[in-house]
Amino acid sequence: MINKNFNKIISDRITALRENNGLNIEQLAYRSGISKGGLSEIERGLKEPRSYTIIRICAGLGISISDFYDFEEIKNFQNSL
Repeated sequence: MINKNFNKIISDRITALRENNGLNIEQLAYRSGISKGGLSEIERGLKEPRSYTIIRICAGLGISISDFYDFEEIKNFQNSL
């Protein structure tokens, strides 16, 4: 259950950041150097992203990994452990 909740938080975060940057899935996938299908599966919660993939997505978004994890839902999740 913990992994499923964590994956949902991460996939929602990626989607929100992508949309806030005015990017579609294809654009972010290109910028991140990952496949469009892979990114789509991550955003829909069908695929668990590896750390390296998250780092590549952050690079595509132009943010640091610390900025990626700096949001309320992840802090709440961490505090619930």
